[in-house]
Amino acid sequence: MSLGSLLSIARSALIVQQRSMEVTGNNIANANTPGYSRQTLELQSAMPLMMPLYSVGRGVEANQITRQRDTFYDAAFRTDSGSLGQSSTLQGYLSQVESSLNEPSTNGLSSSLDGLFNSLSDLANDPTSKVSRDLAVSSGQRVAQQLNSLATAVTRISQQGSDDLKSQIDQVNQYAQQIAELNGKVIASAGPRGASPDLMDQRDVLVDKLSQFMDVRVIPRADGSVSVAAGDTVLVDGTQAGNLMMVRSGSGWGISPSAGGPLIDPQSGSLKALTDLTQTKLPAIQSQLDNLASALVTEFNQVHRTGTTPSGATGLDFFDPTATTASTIRMSSTLLASSDNLATSANGTPGNGDIATKLAGLATASIPELGGSTFRESFVSLAAGVGLQVNNATQDSTTQQTLVDRSDAMRTSVSGVNVDEEMISLISSQQAYSAAARLVTVADQMVQQLMTIGQ
Repeated sequence: MSLGSLLSIARSALIVQQRSMEVTGNNIANANTPGYSRQTLELQSAMPLMMPLYSVGRGVEANQITRQRDTFYDAAFRTDSGSLGQSSTLQGYLSQVESSLNEPSTNGLSSSLDGLFNSLSDLANDPTSKVSRDLAVSSGQRVAQQLNSLATAVTRISQQGSDDLKSQIDQVNQYAQQIAELNGKVIASAGPRGASPDLMDQRDVLVDKLSQFMDVRVIPRADGSVSVAAGDTVLVDGTQAGNLMMVRSGSGWGISPSAGGPLIDPQSGSLKALTDLTQTKLPAIQSQLDNLASALVTEFNQVHRTGTTPSGATGLDFFDPTATTASTIRMSSTLLASSDNLATSANGTPGNGDIATKLAGLATASIPELGGSTFRESFVSLAAGVGLQVNNATQDSTTQQTLVDRSDAMRTSVSGVNVDEEMISLISSQQAYSAAARLVTVADQMVQQLMTIGQ
């Protein structure tokens, strides 16, 4: 081996070990950077010089910088993240509905229904009492107003859900565009063997964020780019990003490609929760409230029309017959004008309270429109159903948070930076660098000695 070859080997060792220290230093600097994956410099022996009888080594060279990443752990984390986004969104919205229902309590609708039937029972015992009449009308008005408030609350929550859905779809479109742009940068940096681990980390952080909104699957390409399937559609393909928009779906909202096509099923994530809420869950709650309001109007009016007021009027309505939804139900204008228009008598006698008794008896009547339940049972069942959904969503959120934490810990064990290990690697590279520098000194001394001999 010539002295020139010896110097070349020393030179390659100095360059490679310096590069190794730079990579290690970068790991240490990013030890607390979210989404950063530990990088390693892969070393290999340089192609040897082939001689007739033997080969001569030419030192060391850097092959590529790789990042420590486990795609299986990434996929598990994103699946769990999507499930967490779905359950936590459901829990948040349904908790608002549960809070609006305010059951059980002394101020809820069930308590107001009890108050209405109790006031009618008191009126049946004393049909001529002005105070009892006023109280019955006031109690009926309170029931109507509470149904109005509940309907308004559900409508407000539904509007909040549609606003949130649009905002999140815009965020998904933004993430998709950024992922496509990073794909272009990775390809430009010579693909998977180029110096692009930091770009790949940035891309993976965006995919992680995307997984909170909908189910995502990552498909790696040979050029270093990735395709991202979101829900049941391809959202990113290389440098091309799709665009999603919010569209009407029944009484709620769905998601479709901006270019047109069938609705997209997010499959998981907060978008899945929001589409379910706006399409089924909240409309179902609104429908149950509307059924309750319609049954109240029908049953009360049917009984009240057969009664007679103290002035001898008959055929009057208790509730406004044209307002049969939870958002519109109200007392009839005749009763609002005067409680004297409340019909209590079945035979026209002012002291007769049979109609008031029948109205009070509706408290325990099985209502066909409500599936055979009483008014109170129907509403309590609604409140209990919402409470059960909230409880299930809360438990799911707790479970999914545990799974997300575990998945994140597992992938961090692979990709995370251990500063102590990096310091050991740094010392090892430093010693190798010092040894290579010493080799340069030895080679220089040998050259000097040869020059002295030549003199």
